[in-house]
Amino acid sequence: MRDAKEMAYLYDLYIAPGWREAFDQMVDDEVELPKEGRFLDAECGTGGYAIDMAIRGGAKTEVVGIDPNPEKLILARAKAEVKKVDRVEWRPGSLQSLGFADDEFDLVIGDASMLPPSEVGAALTELTRVAKKGATVVLKLTTRGSFDEFFSIYWEALYNLGLLDYVPYLESLITERLTVTDAEQLATGAGLKHVRSVTRKERFDFNDGREFLEAPLIETFFLNDWLAALPDEDRRRQVRQQLMKIIDEECYKTDLDNAENQQMGLGNEERHKMDFDVSIKATLIIGQK
Repeated sequence: MRDAKEMAYLYDLYIAPGWREAFDQMVDDEVELPKEGRFLDAECGTGGYAIDMAIRGGAKTEVVGIDPNPEKLILARAKAEVKKVDRVEWRPGSLQSLGFADDEFDLVIGDASMLPPSEVGAALTELTRVAKKGATVVLKLTTRGSFDEFFSIYWEALYNLGLLDYVPYLESLITERLTVTDAEQLATGAGLKHVRSVTRKERFDFNDGREFLEAPLIETFFLNDWLAALPDEDRRRQVRQQLMKIIDEECYKTDLDNAENQQMGLGNEERHKMDFDVSIKATLIIGQK
């Protein structure tokens, strides 16, 4: 079991540079910062985006970053000190319990990309509550269709091991994730107006099955939940081994195809090795209070 400090460092090293920055770039592309005011970055992680907002916003802006992991906030404060940014306040808190008064912020951004789908509605309500009238509220989340490549292989692994009794749990993992329409409706129900959404497909590549299953993004933040329905560690180990085997067989099949292509004299563009990749539907829900 990893402690809060280790989770913070894993997040900063492996999650922020790929996963988090993909969502942050979407916000930059879709949302214009107010010229002044008080901004909230909820679930700010290790603080990179909150610091960027303070720098871009200038002297008339103040940013508050909150996160439930105090070790992430320690890293965030250190980054702010290195960049000599003093207009960011760091506080413990979560999307479900922000700890601020009503109508306090001129821009509110929340990261629910790793939040259980069942908690998204409450997060939107809380984010809307602390926004001033007319302020923009942005929620980052992953929507239906994320990780489908993995779920297909997971089904095959269960089939191969004779574990079809667990297929309904797998189906629940797929269907519990909100559709974009579901998320927009939750935003409207929370009191936001002029609600719109932006979705991009983000892909994560892995060389083989072992790299996928041991990647911090997968192993630390998703795999335990995906395997939670399996009854014991021995069964989970069997499924992990089967997942690795299926992924590696796909890579091996690709290698065989590449060899055949070479014999047929096809060009180099037909001979590259395909990695195993999974994709997410990275979505922003944007509205005004």
